[in-house]
Amino acid sequence: MSFKQNAKIKFPKWPISDENEIKNLTDVIKSGDWWCGSPGLHQGEHVWRFQEEFAKFQEASHCIAVFNGTVAIESALMALNIGLGDEVIVSDYTFVASASAAIATNAVPIFCDIDRDTLVMDVNKIESLITKRTKAIIPVHLAGNPVEMDVLMEIATKFNLHVIEDCSHAHGSRYKGKRVGNWGDAGTFSFQASKILTGGEGGAVICNSKDLADKIYSYTDCGRIINGYGYKHDTYGTNYRMTEYQAAVLRAQLKKFPAQHDLRNENASYLMEQLNQIDGIQVMKPTSGTTELGWYVYPIVFEPEKFNGLTKSKFYKKLNRAGIPTDDCYPPLHGLECFKNIVLKKNIDYSKANWGNTKSEDINFPIVSDIYARSVEFPHEILLASKEMLDLIVKFIISLKKSD
Repeated sequence: MSFKQNAKIKFPKWPISDENEIKNLTDVIKSGDWWCGSPGLHQGEHVWRFQEEFAKFQEASHCIAVFNGTVAIESALMALNIGLGDEVIVSDYTFVASASAAIATNAVPIFCDIDRDTLVMDVNKIESLITKRTKAIIPVHLAGNPVEMDVLMEIATKFNLHVIEDCSHAHGSRYKGKRVGNWGDAGTFSFQASKILTGGEGGAVICNSKDLADKIYSYTDCGRIINGYGYKHDTYGTNYRMTEYQAAVLRAQLKKFPAQHDLRNENASYLMEQLNQIDGIQVMKPTSGTTELGWYVYPIVFEPEKFNGLTKSKFYKKLNRAGIPTDDCYPPLHGLECFKNIVLKKNIDYSKANWGNTKSEDINFPIVSDIYARSVEFPHEILLASKEMLDLIVKFIISLKKSD
């Protein structure tokens, strides 16, 4: 089988569903219990059960389900009392939500460059970014690849900093024996439509402190306290509750996840071995000590001069036209218009940030700027394909070295 014979090969589509999702949703609709209620007075049951099931899967003591991954980060920051003028160190290579959640709490994100091989936050650069205003670190496990959390936690302990792990890509990732999300104060997850565990939308925070879990719950449920009177609002909060519909789908998806997770890891290793043999291609390197990896996306970095000067845009367009789903990677945060031109919150002092105007020039973030300029990514569903289909990807990339 070749690409000439199969101009448009068919990779698995995402999401994958069956009668279990349909049954769960139908049961919710028929029950009339379309929301979860409160811990002391359940209406629906899916949210509460999903929280228990996801906490168990992630090997955490507590899970608070919310309606997306962005507010999951915001909720953890608020519960840890991160606010006005506090600085939060964030990876520069991530989706905007990792930083915009800090903006939402009136904090100031500080961007950290990445490791050239693993593509995640370079922990060796963290200390140089710490000031008297620094209150927290948000390590982002990009593409499911864990940050060196043991080293990061040593730094956090030394400077008395909170740690919120952004695990939006890293469901099931394990680093040095521990599931990600359990290293810091809290771990946050996204269940958005493209994620490897999805409810269409949705998010969660896990932690191992009951006191912190109670504070996160209170913030996400209008300032109520667990088992308290429904119209008693003890602290400031908002409404970020997950719906029964999301949780019903997620519970069905979670049952499928372990087998998909194992297959992704098996195929990711197989594809990595093949692609890394191509001169001019380097797959994101799993952080040393990683035994399981979420693989939300599959980033590869290429050397244009080894591919007849192909630009990134042309590189992924050729892959897409051949039927191989491919996309751009996240633009580094420092160069996004909202940060470069400081189009953010009113009356917040961003002048001491390491971005904005000339500080946002790529020369100040050399590694991530170089990597972004020559990287593309495959979506995780290609890792659910057969090895024969993965071989076709390898063969097609080799053919690009010979094309004009």
